[in-house]
Amino acid sequence: MIAGSASAGGASFALLQLAELGLIKGYVSVRVLEECRRNLAKKLPGAIAPFENIVERCVSITTTQPDKASLSLVSNQAHKKDVSILASAFETKAQFLVTFNVKDYWPHDTARLEVLTPGELLSCIRLALNKESGG
Repeated sequence: MIAGSASAGGASFALLQLAELGLIKGYVSVRVLEECRRNLAKKLPGAIAPFENIVERCVSITTTQPDKASLSLVSNQAHKKDVSILASAFETKAQFLVTFNVKDYWPHDTARLEVLTPGELLSCIRLALNKESGG
């Protein structure tokens, strides 16, 4: 979200455009939203307005916080600071968790959730579109 609001190029921005068009569904947890706002205020204050615009247009905010049982189920599948993010992704039944910090997540193979960078997800989307069009 930060990369997509700080630059009008790259995979992060492209994914947000796809979400705005309704071609993919984007979710962000309240915790991630707060973390993004803090980081932007410190490092890229000029990107705050575009960020808020993106949040309004492109993503749905998951307002429920994962309960202790959900957190416990995934506690060994992500870095300690990211367990609530992974739990939120599972609760929304997301197919993908998009992050530049892929190394901080290791969901079980049985989980129907892939952790990808924005570029990796964009490549998957391109591949799927090429298959559908016969290309």
